[in-house]
Amino acid sequence: KVYPEIAYKRQKDFVREKLQEMEKRHMGSGDSVFLLEPHIKEGEGGLRDVHTAYWLSKVALKTAGPSEFFGLPNPSDRKRFLSAYDFLLRTRFCLHLESCRKNDILSFEYQRNVSQGLGFRDSKKFRAAERMLRYYYLKSKVIKDVTRSLMVTCSRSYVPVFRDFRIMKITDDFSVSGGRLIAVRENLLADRPEKIIESFYWLAKTGKKFSLVMKDNIRTNLLKINRRRRSSPEAVHYFLEIFRGPRVYETLREMHETGVLGRFVPEFGALRSLVVHEPYHMYTVDEHTLHAVRYLEELKTTRYRHLEGLQKILLGMERLDTLFMALLFHDIGKAAGRHHEEEGYKRLKHIMERFNLDIKKRMRIEFLVRNHILMSRTAMRSEASDAGVVAGFADAVGDPENLKAIYLITYADMSAVNPGFWTTWKAYLLRELYENTMAYLTGISENRTGYFKALTEFSPASLLRSVEEFVEEMPERYVLSTPADRVVNDYRLLREASKTGFAMRTDSSADGVAELSVSAGDRPGLFSKIVGLLLSRGLNIVNGKIFTGKKGVVIDRISVSNWKEVWWDGLETDLEQGLRSVITDERPVPVVRRSANIASPFDIFIEIDNEASEEFSVVEVFSPDRMGLLYDVTDVMFREGVNIVSARINTEAGLAQDVFYVQTEKEKIDYQKAQELLWQLWNVLKN
Repeated sequence: KVYPEIAYKRQKDFVREKLQEMEKRHMGSGDSVFLLEPHIKEGEGGLRDVHTAYWLSKVALKTAGPSEFFGLPNPSDRKRFLSAYDFLLRTRFCLHLESCRKNDILSFEYQRNVSQGLGFRDSKKFRAAERMLRYYYLKSKVIKDVTRSLMVTCSRSYVPVFRDFRIMKITDDFSVSGGRLIAVRENLLADRPEKIIESFYWLAKTGKKFSLVMKDNIRTNLLKINRRRRSSPEAVHYFLEIFRGPRVYETLREMHETGVLGRFVPEFGALRSLVVHEPYHMYTVDEHTLHAVRYLEELKTTRYRHLEGLQKILLGMERLDTLFMALLFHDIGKAAGRHHEEEGYKRLKHIMERFNLDIKKRMRIEFLVRNHILMSRTAMRSEASDAGVVAGFADAVGDPENLKAIYLITYADMSAVNPGFWTTWKAYLLRELYENTMAYLTGISENRTGYFKALTEFSPASLLRSVEEFVEEMPERYVLSTPADRVVNDYRLLREASKTGFAMRTDSSADGVAELSVSAGDRPGLFSKIVGLLLSRGLNIVNGKIFTGKKGVVIDRISVSNWKEVWWDGLETDLEQGLRSVITDERPVPVVRRSANIASPFDIFIEIDNEASEEFSVVEVFSPDRMGLLYDVTDVMFREGVNIVSARINTEAGLAQDVFYVQTEKEKIDYQKAQELLWQLWNVLKN
């Protein structure tokens, strides 16, 4: 009774209602194949899609039964489709056994046991559950692609389609025919694989989709995008132009779907269907990244009033392409596991060299990738109205353009975690931090009137002029990282050091972290001696900054994480006497070294960059941390005649991330000295 009714009398209504039902069902279950907790039955690429496609084919194409339906797709897809369908059925069966009830959501609590039931085992890099999910996505995508193609075939006769039969020439190699982008010559992509990247540039520029033949040609010649093609100036040029175009997300999505993006940027290809269990995250790493690009691009045309402030900032940015590139690469380190910001930063170096970007753009992209969670971490954990918090964040950001960029990156990254992760409260916290930091940065960078005005609140009238002169002598980074209420204390510290040759101050906080400020005249090996003495007292250095004034006076700020644990009555006096002896009396430093107790998953990474700064060479060191590491690094520089003018020391979760601005005889390090320094640093870090 049912079949004749829907197959002949209500055929058109049935097809329309089934397609609407499928779209609504997908929206309700996440609207993506790549969910960390997929719905095996109702989700996109799930079992219900197979059922929908079967009934559509039975009604619209009059197939007799399942055997004919399974024969409908292209013969080359038949085996993959049946294998995928079988895998989903077995996965659902294991899930039912594990949960002891009807359950179709493959949630975190069941994934481990279900993966074992399906025969997956832990590997060196990934757990069994992560490997199973990656395999699940591959199978689910097969079902999605094949059933979607079948649905298009079934609904074609009911949907009026305007066909443009005009042929429009774009270049000598590409044209638009029938509203689709095509290659003029059949063997174009086979003979010149770099043209594959150019084809996506024209997709972005014209908004026209590829013809089926064109898409097949791209997939056929995918493996020809090799190492040489990735460095091809022509291919790189067109790839970078995509980020300047009007359809960044749409083009990158198509590149990812066809496999081109992963071939051209293998560092991103390693993220395909990658599962990393993180709080609140709903999508795989690659899907999260593309969603972030989409959210940023949609800001251009958004009509939501609560996003107008972000939209204004975005439209005022000079180079949006750097933002999109930073977003695309911001999570590439996740393929290596934990601490992905640092690992991604190292992998990004290779991409930047391959793309041969100018130094200004490269530095901004590297900054955003390395610090893409800095703003969210600061806003959520600290008080944005605190002058010290604002000054520290301003120091890390550096300039207003970087601040705008990291604000936009943070919005896009957080919005792509899951549809409800960006909330009004989080938006308020980030906006407060942004506005306070922008006011601080513009007040210092454009004119220091506001900053000097704040000094009057904390400086006695008799000292105000001297304090202002002190600030003028210090480098820009000092002002960025120092709230006005601490400047007077630093001035007094420097004045004491000018009389006795050395001075020290300790500022401890309730969380057990203390900041030691040391002032002395600049001399070779000064920072190394300070570090060595502090380590000999069992202090754990997690952060350090060096500020060298124009007249050669140095203020070193060193943060110690275990101050509360090692403190004893008289520790400050002991440190002051010890530092005075090694700095002013030139006594030998008591060196303490200790090997790391456990093997680290990170390799040592050292780079000497002579392009990032006009005055200094920049030495970057990433290494598993150990007792005495910082002393060894700085001691090598001292013995090699390299003067540390400025430094940023950071140690977190067992990984040291240190950046030194250095000179030799007030010049950048030359090639020969750089080779020798690299060799010496490598030896000391490896041992």
